[in-house]
Amino acid sequence: MDQTNKLDEETNKLDEETNKLDEETNNLVKQTSIIINNLNLLDKNIYKIKKKITKVNKLYLRLEKNKILVIDPNSNYLKFQLSVLKNECIYYKNLYTLLLNKYTNEIYELSEYIFMILVTLNKLEIEKDEDKTNICNKIIHIKKTPIISYGKLNEIINSVINNLKLINDYIKLFDSYINKIVSNNKVQNIHNNTYEISIKNKKESIILEYNKFYNKFLKIVSYFKECSDCTIDQIDNSKLLKFFLKGKSI
Repeated sequence: MDQTNKLDEETNKLDEETNKLDEETNNLVKQTSIIINNLNLLDKNIYKIKKKITKVNKLYLRLEKNKILVIDPNSNYLKFQLSVLKNECIYYKNLYTLLLNKYTNEIYELSEYIFMILVTLNKLEIEKDEDKTNICNKIIHIKKTPIISYGKLNEIINSVINNLKLINDYIKLFDSYINKIVSNNKVQNIHNNTYEISIKNKKESIILEYNKFYNKFLKIVSYFKECSDCTIDQIDNSKLLKFFLKGKSI
């Protein structure tokens, strides 16, 4: 197999990987939406518990003041119901905070690494300044803020997806540059094998970095989707919550 055919094969392989990336990206978007939806459901469950606590607490205080009809308000189950509900509320609030903070921090840290890679790639001297500028102008960099919201989380996720695609664009741009160099060297009979090897190795190192962070993104999303799914499943199947939240209060 001559050098030209080999380069064509590598280009076709990059195109196939791009198509695969588009499919996986669509799946990632769906999974990240599910995670945020699960966090929202968890937050709504906390609100529901708080609302029930307020309702039961008002009834308990009213009975506590009724010294004539109620001999001992502590002898009924209202105070016990309050204690259980408060305990559940604390548990789910802590779980919500843990999930939201950890997921956001993981995604943000990843976005920073990807951003730094893009900054480095833009410095590559590959005689394609206009193409590099076009890619560079599409880079999204989100600054970290102390307040976490679903909107901010979505922004970070979208920046990761966008910037991973841009790394892939850089790889294709670099690949076209390599093809041009190899082809010109062959046509003009220029013995510049060392440089050819160097730029090919550089491309491979970029691909390795890209694959590393892309796979990390896949694992982060997959992990937190499963974790948040389990949390919602726990809520949906909690007999304790059903016992203390649904039906008439004691």
